[in-house]
Amino acid sequence: MHAAIEAISKGRQARNEGDYEAAREYYSSAAKVYRETNELLAYAHTIRHIADIYQEEHNLEGAKPLFEEALELYRSNLNTKLLDLANTVRPYALLIEEEGDSVLARKLWEEARSLYGSLRLTLGVSECESHLSQLKKP
Repeated sequence: MHAAIEAISKGRQARNEGDYEAAREYYSSAAKVYRETNELLAYAHTIRHIADIYQEEHNLEGAKPLFEEALELYRSNLNTKLLDLANTVRPYALLIEEEGDSVLARKLWEEARSLYGSLRLTLGVSECESHLSQLKKP
C-alpha cells in the first residue's frame, strides 16, 4: 500500500513538472498495486488520473478506455464518492464532446451538472451549463 501512495506522489510531481511519460508510469504502478489488492475505488481513481494525463496530451484513444473503466467501477460501487464520480464524468464529457458525439456529450454534461449540483459546487455546475448551452439539442 505504501508503495502505491509513494508512486502516486511521484506521479503527481512528474505531472506537475510536465513529464507525462514518467507520471503515467508512476500512476500505472500504483494502479497495479490497487488492482492486485482489489482496492477498486483507489484503482478507479488512479486510472482516471492516467486518463487525465492522456487527455492533456490530446491522446483521446489512450484516455477513453480508462475513463470508461473508471466510470464503470464508480457506478457499480455503493461506496463511490459523488465528487469522484463527477470528476470522472466531467473529463469524459469533454472527450466525447471533442469526438463530436453531441448526444452522448449532452447526457454526460447533464449527469455531471446534477452531481456537482448535489454537492453544491457552483463552479462545476456553471462549467456544465456552459457546455450544455454550446451543444445543439438533438
